[in-house]
Parts: sequence; structure tokens; C-alpha cells
Amino acid sequence: MIESIRIACVASYSNTPEFLSGLSKFNFLYGSNGSGKTTISRVISDDGGFPTCSVTWNGTKLQTMVYNRDFVKKHFSQSSELKGIFTLGEKNIDILKEIAVAKAELDAITRRIENMHYILHGDYGTGGKMGELAGLDEKFRAKCWSSYTKHKEKLGIAFEGLRGS
Repeated sequence: MIESIRIACVASYSNTPEFLSGLSKFNFLYGSNGSGKTTISRVISDDGGFPTCSVTWNGTKLQTMVYNRDFVKKHFSQSSELKGIFTLGEKNIDILKEIAVAKAELDAITRRIENMHYILHGDYGTGGKMGELAGLDEKFRAKCWSSYTKHKEKLGIAFEGLRGS
């Protein structure tokens, strides 16, 4: 069990050490915003992370379980897409982050595909590069036909037998 907690030079605590003693097996800390509740919970949770603070144990040091905003942030994640749905556990939160990244990549790829489809087909599938190609093909055929009709008599020998003659 924790016997006492010494806190100094961290967050809202001054250089003069503050002592929290007379603790029991279960302790609830309450106070106004900025009074140091989260700092105390962080000192208990991360014993070696605060060199100017210390936790004194009565006998054997036990595993501490601190429920504060750090715990909630680390272990719970609320879905931004589904209100009222949350995820429990660090691994699941990491998986949700990976899914969000993959979804963003998929959305970017989908936008690129849609853009390329528009470039290829234009509005309503009648324009774009395919429309240009159809127009060029039509012009090419018209030029070929114009050249053929202009030189029909000279080319007639080349087409004998082809037209059923």
C-alpha cells in the first residue's frame, strides 16, 4: 500500500515539497481544476518519470492502477463516424488509426480514378479523350473518303475485284 507521496517542482507544484500521507488501500482525489489531481495520478502511475517526486510504499511495492485522462486516452477511442461507439485497448486503437489511414489513401485513389475517368470520358461519357479520339477518327475517315473520291478513277484498278466487279 502507498504510505505517502512527495511532490515538488512539477506542474502546479512549487519547489517546496508537498506531502500526501495518511493514505488507505483505496484513495479518491478530488479538487478544482488545476489543483494537481492529474499530476498526483501521473506520479503514482509513472514512479520513475518524475525525479523530484517520490512514492513511499508500506512494505512491498504493488502494481498501481490509475484511472485518469491518460488512461482513457491510451485505452479508449471514440469513433468519429459512429456516435456512441468506442474502442477499448491500445491495439484496437492502433488498428483503428491504421484503418483511418488506409481509408484516406483509398479515398485519394478513388478521387484519382474518378478524375482519370472524367478525363477519358468527359461529361456523361460523351466527351473527354474518347470523344476527341472519335472526332479525330471521323475526320480521318472523311479525309480518306475525300481523297478516294478525288482520285477514284486512278485508284479504280486497285479496287477491281474488291467491289464485286
